[in-house]
Amino acid sequence: MLDVSETGVRYEDVTSLAELRENFVTLFKVAGRAIVIARTPAGISAFDGTCTHARFHFGTSRLVADCEIECPMHGARFDAATGAVTKGPAKLPLPRIDAVIENGIVRVRVDWAATP
Repeated sequence: MLDVSETGVRYEDVTSLAELRENFVTLFKVAGRAIVIARTPAGISAFDGTCTHARFHFGTSRLVADCEIECPMHGARFDAATGAVTKGPAKLPLPRIDAVIENGIVRVRVDWAATP
């Protein structure tokens, strides 16, 4: 379900929290964009689903090391809470996407869908 708030911010339902496995990153296609949602003991975080190094899409996989998202192409790693690069060859962090949990449903901000 797509919901537009009074301020014009758009959120879309992605999945139920119960469907996200802890210590995993899960790939979704939302409003025409690949995104990943990481579930750690600290909560959930959502990011653009494309590695900033070689533009390769992440897949659904177990988080590695200390809660890191790993690109399967060249092994770049990103902090699952912040998107910061923790291991090269990537130099740029993953763009973060605002995510909320409402009534057990994970929703992400989809403002990019409104831009041409």
